[in-house]
Amino acid sequence: MSDERHLLVVGAGPGLGASVARRFAREGYRLTLVARSHATTDALADELRAAGTDVTVVVADAGDPDGLRAAVAPLFAEPGAPGAVFYSAVLPTPDDLLTVTPEQLAAAYAVDVIGAVVTVQIAVPAMRAAGGGTLLFTGGGFADALPQSLATLSLGKLALRGVATILARELRADNIHAGSLTILGPIAAGTPLDPDRIADVYWAIRNEEPEDWREEYRFDGSSSLSSEP
Repeated sequence: MSDERHLLVVGAGPGLGASVARRFAREGYRLTLVARSHATTDALADELRAAGTDVTVVVADAGDPDGLRAAVAPLFAEPGAPGAVFYSAVLPTPDDLLTVTPEQLAAAYAVDVIGAVVTVQIAVPAMRAAGGGTLLFTGGGFADALPQSLATLSLGKLALRGVATILARELRADNIHAGSLTILGPIAAGTPLDPDRIADVYWAIRNEEPEDWREEYRFDGSSSLSSEP
């Protein structure tokens, strides 16, 4: 059985992942942070623990499906499994479809999309057993603009939005809210797209009533969310 006040953060980097972790921690959530190395998460984990948050750190590469499954599956094999998942892992490498290698494409797709699918496959059975849950994915405006200099990232965000949409339609009847947040611009501290402001948006989405659930949310830094492309 999962715990609705336990958040799993896959891609717990120093930017948006850290802001989301802090936001949910302020609400009394227990956190499990997943990143490729302790160097990415240890300072954040220490900060959160000092404030009284129950934090577990899991080292795993989102681009390694077998390693990710081995690291995350034990969390869902016992009571208190995460009832909310935030997937924000990404491989933001500049490239171009006319020169990118198949290996580079596959590596980006593994992080941007396959890692999300693997995480969901592990999490959903526990959420179903608990009668509900939340699956949140970080999208980006690159999925709309498709800039040629960020080809694999754009394709990854496009595919991730599709993943969230398919899951939203499949899991709604199980009281599991799946949705992506398309961030319409560069994330930067001190701007309308400050990661702390975006974290507030994720918190608002997490607390929506089922009748208000959307498959995709869009945020341009204004005070309201949009559902229009």
